[in-house]
Amino acid sequence: MRVKRVDQHGGSPAAAGRLRAPLMLALMLVAVAAFRIHTAQYSLWYDELASLEFARQPVSRLWSSWMLRETNPPLFYTMLSGWIALVGQDDVAVRLLPIGIGTAGIGAAYGLGRAVGDAKAGLLAAALLSLSALGTDLSQQLRGYALAQLAVLLACTGMVLYLRRRTLGGLVLYGIATLIGLYTHTTVALFAGLAGVTMLWLLWSDRRAQARWLATNVAVLAGWGWWAMISVRQMTMPVTNIAWIATPSWRDAVAMTAQVYLPLFPHETGIAGMLLLAGLFAGLAACAVRAARPEVKLLAVLTIGAPLLLFVISQRVPIFLPRTLSWASGPELVLVALGVTRIKSPPVARASGAILLGLSAIGLASWLPSREREHWHQAVARIGSHKPALVIVGDDAVALALDRYRSNAELKGPRPIVVQSAYRERWADGLYSGTHLSPAAALAVIRDRGCAAVVEWGPFHPPILDDPAATARPLTRDTTPAVTLIDIPRARRACRP
Repeated sequence: MRVKRVDQHGGSPAAAGRLRAPLMLALMLVAVAAFRIHTAQYSLWYDELASLEFARQPVSRLWSSWMLRETNPPLFYTMLSGWIALVGQDDVAVRLLPIGIGTAGIGAAYGLGRAVGDAKAGLLAAALLSLSALGTDLSQQLRGYALAQLAVLLACTGMVLYLRRRTLGGLVLYGIATLIGLYTHTTVALFAGLAGVTMLWLLWSDRRAQARWLATNVAVLAGWGWWAMISVRQMTMPVTNIAWIATPSWRDAVAMTAQVYLPLFPHETGIAGMLLLAGLFAGLAACAVRAARPEVKLLAVLTIGAPLLLFVISQRVPIFLPRTLSWASGPELVLVALGVTRIKSPPVARASGAILLGLSAIGLASWLPSREREHWHQAVARIGSHKPALVIVGDDAVALALDRYRSNAELKGPRPIVVQSAYRERWADGLYSGTHLSPAAALAVIRDRGCAAVVEWGPFHPPILDDPAATARPLTRDTTPAVTLIDIPRARRACRP
């Protein structure tokens, strides 16, 4: 007589299996959040400081034509404004917002992977995004990139649900997530365009489903109309905040795509990287053409189409950067995870997954020491130790950044004086209330009051540094921002040694 074993906890193997994946995901999310918070303790960089300045503005100003000065939509800045009201403006505290959004993006990658495959595909996609240097970078930047990636993953999940079940819920999820993405970063319009056309193709045999899809996209377009008009007006203005972006060659485009799509996060793409990227695109193209399941075709078209469309548009209006392509990395990782979990041989599948995760971990470890960072704390400390009579910067944007870290360090002394450089940052115009002087007037003040510290960031080169009457002594080397002491011979007071 066989005795049936009863689980003392009232469960079953099937129930335990169903709980295993969510439990593993929860542990993963906790570990990732802890790691990203621990490694986020460094100065904000220039673009993040710009985010803070926008978040300080009245919300009514963010949602008005005042935003013509800024190429990024106002949604993330509005969220950041509320977040600052809750937690303050400490560097790590404000970064908790994008870290939380990026962690939610890992959960969304799991959800999309499970929707197109199973729990294994979802967990591998979540693990790849957790170890991704790009994903870590996006979630630690006080910018909207992590929110755009989350929105695209949720929108893809909505499309997959609609392809499978033709449910209204899938359309609603797609519509809301796409609008969030469009009001987070303007390049998400490329995603909306690719998704719209691809879904029409995949729904070709179902006219009713096509009509609902078209109606949803008309609603999304109507909701985005205000910012679309702002973007069009920005393109007609003589100087824009994206004027510094270069027109990419095909080699540049390949290198940036490899940085976003390959696990090692390479800064330079050699022959091996180009071959890996070519192999990835060949596999994705095969999925787009031969895959039996429409949701796989959808993700393949989005992954291939994003860099191609960015490259074509950038020949007219240069916008191709790794961060403007970053929203496409979510669907790409989900497809890679799906491909690995569909390998018929379990040992080969496990080995392939382990290799991908190992390469991602190596890429993350190599990126951490070289990530984009700026040394505002050190710059302020150097200025404070020399006690100059004047502090001179080349633009309102640099003055705002320096003012923030002076206040945080509770340093006394002069506020920055702006001596406008040849390059001007339009978004910061009028936001700094301090003194503005011409180069000649600044020299006269230095002669009268003595030593000055000049702070230089990127293209903001204060013209006073080039004046032959001034003697320059650098205080920093190979760091951003750069600090230089300026003396005028026979001035009333020389700089401290």
